[in-house]
Amino acid sequence: MTSRNRPRRAGSPPTIRLPKRSPRYGVGKEIGGAIYVHRRYERVFGLALEQARWYLPPDFPYTVVKLNTANESFSFIEVADFDTAPEPTIGTVIGVKTDGSCRRMRPPIDPFIYHHKWLFVADDYDGFDVEESKARSRAWMALTDIDRTRIGKRSYWQSKVVPRLHSRETT
Repeated sequence: MTSRNRPRRAGSPPTIRLPKRSPRYGVGKEIGGAIYVHRRYERVFGLALEQARWYLPPDFPYTVVKLNTANESFSFIEVADFDTAPEPTIGTVIGVKTDGSCRRMRPPIDPFIYHHKWLFVADDYDGFDVEESKARSRAWMALTDIDRTRIGKRSYWQSKVVPRLHSRETT
């Protein structure tokens, strides 16, 4: 049993507890010392974000902003399929340190994906169906025998998780 799942009676479906949005900002996914928000909500990061954004190329099409809480640096992340894919793919990232130095990182051949994209936005976000995204989170969190250390890679997700989600939908 994990801290997110309550004990259950034999034969009953698990009760899934979804993760919570950032308590500090009211929106955003907190994981690994970082907070991720959709660009529409970047204002929660205040002046520091505005200053970091000044160092970006003016035409860089970022969708997600990541705040590294340990060093107060920002990453601006291209996620072209954020509104259309259940688990969107992370594209090019530009990291900006507090001194203004930048680093551009291209995605690997087997790119990373985001889970729980609904955490990055508020419930009134209109780019995708937030409740449907929460339902997707509940569905995959209920699966057993998933290597949660590997689910961030698109190849593992597509080969080991998605087929099981589809088989649950058809049964």
